[in-house]
Amino acid sequence: MKTQIILGIAAIALSLVAVKSFTPALAYQGDPAVKGPNYTEARHITNVTAFEKGDYKAWVANMVGRGATRFVNEANFKDFAKAQLGAQKGDLTLLNAFRAKYGMGQGNGQGNGAGRGGRGMRVNQ
Repeated sequence: MKTQIILGIAAIALSLVAVKSFTPALAYQGDPAVKGPNYTEARHITNVTAFEKGDYKAWVANMVGRGATRFVNEANFKDFAKAQLGAQKGDLTLLNAFRAKYGMGQGNGQGNGAGRGGRGMRVNQ
């Protein structure tokens, strides 16, 4: 009887772990219409103003190394700003094209083993 209870509890626990591991990523990742956990209204307003004015320096100072700053530079900021403003209005065409062109997004092979216990394909380990 005790064995059946223990096996039943173990099966439930294993089922919960399996369900949790197959849960899709949060919607805000890749969807500009959904606010992420680090969203602040002040940062958003500053970013939109920078996009509208084409002010790269204001945007990069506001972002402080977050998110897209790894991909966006002064040379491609105008394209990024235009894409962001379009996305705010529901048109993701330009943003998706920008992401594809500059390698932004999930699963593009740039992680070098991050999230795998450091056993990725790093050079000179």
